[in-house]
Amino acid sequence: MPDNTEIELRSEEVQEILTRIPHWLIRWGSLIILLILVLMLFVSWMIKYPDTIQADIIITTQVPPEKIVAKSSGKIGAILVQNNEEVISGTAIAIIENPANYKDIFLLKSITDTISPASPGFPFEKLEKLQLGDVESMFEAFQKEYGACQLNKKLQPFTIEKNANDVEAVRLKERLTLLESQKAFSLTELELLKSDLNRAEVLHKNGGASSQEPDKQKLAYVQGQKNYQSLLGSISQLKSEINDLGRNVKNWQINETKEKMDLEHNVLRSFNLLKKAIRDWDSNYVLRASIDGKVSFLQLWSKNQTVTAGDHCCSVIPLNEKNYIGKLKARSQNSGKIKVGQDVKIRVNNYPDREFGVINGKVKNISLIPDKEGNLLIDVALPEGLDTSYDRKIDFQQEMQGTADIITEDLRLIERLLYQFRGIFSR
Repeated sequence: MPDNTEIELRSEEVQEILTRIPHWLIRWGSLIILLILVLMLFVSWMIKYPDTIQADIIITTQVPPEKIVAKSSGKIGAILVQNNEEVISGTAIAIIENPANYKDIFLLKSITDTISPASPGFPFEKLEKLQLGDVESMFEAFQKEYGACQLNKKLQPFTIEKNANDVEAVRLKERLTLLESQKAFSLTELELLKSDLNRAEVLHKNGGASSQEPDKQKLAYVQGQKNYQSLLGSISQLKSEINDLGRNVKNWQINETKEKMDLEHNVLRSFNLLKKAIRDWDSNYVLRASIDGKVSFLQLWSKNQTVTAGDHCCSVIPLNEKNYIGKLKARSQNSGKIKVGQDVKIRVNNYPDREFGVINGKVKNISLIPDKEGNLLIDVALPEGLDTSYDRKIDFQQEMQGTADIITEDLRLIERLLYQFRGIFSR
């Protein structure tokens, strides 16, 4: 059994060690802890971690490929180009079978595109026995209106009436001149008759003539007055007829102008309707390129193949297009953080990013409103083209798909911690 004195002494020594803390541990330990905290704050301030939004992306060109879709159903009547053939804008690629002969329609279109409907020599002789299908009725209407207009120009019915009216006016003026001269003679004759009457009345009063003589002179004077008034009436009637002819000339000129304008308007209207019918036929039955490029057939293989309205038959790929752009759809969640000019890291599905790296881009445009699915449409510029972060060149293929990380902001580690605490204390 141990001695009680030894136990007590040992206990005092232990007690002394436990109750008295060395001063160096207090000083250096606190300093070390402070340095560790400062170091942690410094590191958390220096370390930045990017905040990203991920979305799907398609890489294409500034002028995207044109997808040519069938507007109507039917068999392919003719294929006018070969696969991978270079075409220019407006080239007809294929024809969907229809009642018209496409060569006849193309001939008619080439004429209507290069000639005025008012031209006197519209070449109908080149358009005989055409098979125009849906365009036939509009072509016949134009031909009818054009023929009526040209016939009016050739016959000039109003001009014939005007010429006849001018001849009649000359005749009436000649008659009027003659009657005016007769009027002067008649007035002189009337004055002489008046003098004879006055002389006979004087002689009768003086007894130098019988009572019958004044009556005879008076009768002659009255007859002369009657002839003179009749002559004045004829002159007035002739002047009225000349005025009527003048009004008729004006009316004929107005009617001629109106008839000419109506005929020309009908020709122009029927011509425009004809061109519209040609455009409608072209839109329905012709697969036509609207950009320069190379034709790539997808589901179109041969003549007599059946297509349905809405089928994607072929595409036109732009040539030598080096201005690449990314088309990105971002979900509405967190999309308010996306700004123009932010960096975008693109991973192409065809090229593993661990081997090829990523493509660098920048947000170029952001749609003002979302699409029907609620996604924002974003254009991503590729300032370095298809050069990756590993200095490797990716071969371009139209509409390459991939994923994109939009770096909205580089947050420091301490800011992320503070955001977490802010979220806790704000509840």
